[in-house]
Amino acid sequence: MKILIIEDKDMQACLQRALKDKGTEIDDLCNLRQQVKAIEPDVILMNKTFSIGSFNFTPDCMTLEHKGKVTRLSIYQTKVLYLLYVCMNMIVTREEIYRMIWHDVVVTDQSLNNIISQLRKLLSADSHISIDTIRGVGYRLKNNS
Repeated sequence: MKILIIEDKDMQACLQRALKDKGTEIDDLCNLRQQVKAIEPDVILMNKTFSIGSFNFTPDCMTLEHKGKVTRLSIYQTKVLYLLYVCMNMIVTREEIYRMIWHDVVVTDQSLNNIISQLRKLLSADSHISIDTIRGVGYRLKNNS
């Protein structure tokens, strides 16, 4: 699975120009998503806001909102949180995270540990949401409500 995040209007405009160069006119974001999906079917275009407990998570804007306070996430925080969200209440191994987020890039365990720690801190505002460590295996985003 590849995750493509359309994070701003400049990126959308760039994709529209690239498709236009291929002879495809795109005038709205919905059509843009359909065209990108036709060219690269395993790309996920994140264009929704998801509820994670009392949070609103908007991957395409790379934001996490809680009670009116909006926090901008890094690209890797966004990708890891999205992967954990998709696998809510299921264990995601460290190897799966590395493979799906960083592909063939060598990343230290500390990098992932830091991202998980940052996400835990952000999500701590809702006691019903937690990221559990499954020792020696991976992580699980859990909704305790």
